Amino acid sequence: MRPLDRYVRERQIELAHTIQSRKKIYLDLRFWIYARDAAANEAATPAHRKLLHLLRHGVERGQLVCPISESTFLEVMKQANTTTRRIATAQMIDELSLGVSFTTNQTRIATEICHFLYASPGQVELYCMQELVWTKLSYAMGYIHPSAPVLGEDMELSAQKFVFDEMWQLTLTEMVTTIGDGWKPDPEDFKQSAARLDEEMKRPEHATVSYEQTYRDEIVGSADVCQDLAADAMASIAERAGYPPPEKGSESWHESGRMCRNLIIAAFENHPPTKSNLRTMHILATLHAAMRWEGTAKFTANHYYDFEHAAGALAYCDAFFTEGFLSNLVNAKHTGLVHLNPCVTTANTNEAVEIVRQFCR
Repeated sequence: MRPLDRYVRERQIELAHTIQSRKKIYLDLRFWIYARDAAANEAATPAHRKLLHLLRHGVERGQLVCPISESTFLEVMKQANTTTRRIATAQMIDELSLGVSFTTNQTRIATEICHFLYASPGQVELYCMQELVWTKLSYAMGYIHPSAPVLGEDMELSAQKFVFDEMWQLTLTEMVTTIGDGWKPDPEDFKQSAARLDEEMKRPEHATVSYEQTYRDEIVGSADVCQDLAADAMASIAERAGYPPPEKGSESWHESGRMCRNLIIAAFENHPPTKSNLRTMHILATLHAAMRWEGTAKFTANHYYDFEHAAGALAYCDAFFTEGFLSNLVNAKHTGLVHLNPCVTTANTNEAVEIVRQFCR
């Protein structure tokens, strides 16, 4: 591992330990807006005010934290209202999240794959996944570091650490204020991708025979998409074991990715704990399969955000407050998601109030 990557990992683990004892409640944008409006006393119901009071109380007493994700960040930035409203939402997020975010969806999948492969008998003791999935909201969209090789390795590393530490402390409010109205997080190709997926889901040849078969098809598709991540994971494992890793993009690199892809599919089919070990892939595949199997709703760009909210919340949080259709999918008997992790999911504000009250006893 490069020195800078090791430094980042150390800060992540340190952060994870600071929130270890707190119950983690994930709010989708709808509930963040409820909290924001309750704080401003704008069209807030008594239940929304009570929920905000309990969340604030729990965070202040060290009992709760409400982390965000890259999807939260993107949805805040694409709100169709003024910068002032976005800043108000960001201020509420800063208060209740304590600046904590998930790492990106792709990073969590890659980390889970590495963890899955390393967990085979005879491997070294591993960090638990709860220590590896958290970062600060300034890095919710991933890590980008400045490069200045002209400084020499030691000076460059010192400069990179300094920039990282400065960014680590940024609040979402500062970021939203700096970015202003220039953000365009929903490119047209993103919407077109959702439209193509919706069209494909409705083609006669993709008519679903059973939910189980639909889920398996989604797992195969997920493994295909993650093949490059798997190849990177295999290269990292080879390097740590003292073997020269294949060059990225080479035939050997692609072959290792194909091998890992086949291993993942076989593990999902024959080893039930894989659903927990590769839980982000499992959750996303389950939600896509459930939506395809029901076949009633139109898939839109917003579903990408919704499913990524669910992937983080269900995998690593204790509660997930979201909208009705997603809560229904999560709690449906055939998806089995309520058994993956003890994360209670609801779209009902009164139920959310009771959940938070229980956490804060």
